[in-house]
Amino acid sequence: MPEYESFDDFSQLVLSYFDDKSTLQTAYDLLTEAAPRFPEQEALIYNWRFCAAAMMNKTDLALQLIQESLDAGFFWSTAYLTSDEDLKSLYNLPEFKRLTEVSEERYREARKNSKPLSLSLPLPEDAEPPLPLLLILHGNKSNAQCAAKSWKSAVREGWHTVLLQSSQIVSPFSFVWDDLELGAQDIKASYEQLIPSDAPETGPVVVGGFSKGGEMAIWLTLKEIIPLDGFIVVNPGGPYIQNVDRLLPLLEECKSLNRLRGWLVTGETDLNHNKVKTLHQMFNSHGLNCELITPPRYRS
Repeated sequence: MPEYESFDDFSQLVLSYFDDKSTLQTAYDLLTEAAPRFPEQEALIYNWRFCAAAMMNKTDLALQLIQESLDAGFFWSTAYLTSDEDLKSLYNLPEFKRLTEVSEERYREARKNSKPLSLSLPLPEDAEPPLPLLLILHGNKSNAQCAAKSWKSAVREGWHTVLLQSSQIVSPFSFVWDDLELGAQDIKASYEQLIPSDAPETGPVVVGGFSKGGEMAIWLTLKEIIPLDGFIVVNPGGPYIQNVDRLLPLLEECKSLNRLRGWLVTGETDLNHNKVKTLHQMFNSHGLNCELITPPRYRS
């Protein structure tokens, strides 16, 4: 199996195979082989595996994998399982309905106790405050601990780096930013704990994120939920990225637009590469100083 620098690199490749029915088996095989290498992503890999099986109409295998995931202690909401188009071949099967009921019960119990979380990366001993603050939002179906591995370099560059975790749980160790308003409440609460209203003047505050966390970072900045100087997002994804015109009202209403800075990072093979390029043009045309960064192609 090829080596990957991170799970993010691996997931980009796997998801590209989901776009073509002829490569679904390749995606499934890669996921099955990779599972032992990414134990912290076990729930997500199970999810992708049973989705791939269902899309290939291997219903028995898909149901078996859902049962295995439940046996391993994972869960998903009924709303999620019954709205995922990848699983539509299972919708009318009695066994699928039974499994979703078991999963929903576990999900509801976990949701009662789910709260936002913040994880500060250790600062160098010679760090002198005030440091610029970088708030990082994980991608969907991930968590702060997993995201931390991709942002450690920010600490070396002199940033006080804090990973923020959503309270929107979908499975153990797996959280999403699907409800932007709720996500904003979580982030604002964490920010106010980090920087109380009576705190002395601090350095710049920037929000960063990957995938859906990237979309959340952009939305949060334009909505001016907390005082921010800009955003750094990597391959952002979500409804606002799929239809960038949805961001136009936010751009027009943002009072701090002309002082914000933005950085959009997208690889040439990223699924939303062209949409991010369009987003970059739109931001600059509306007065938001934004830079587009395209790193070299992923190596396999």
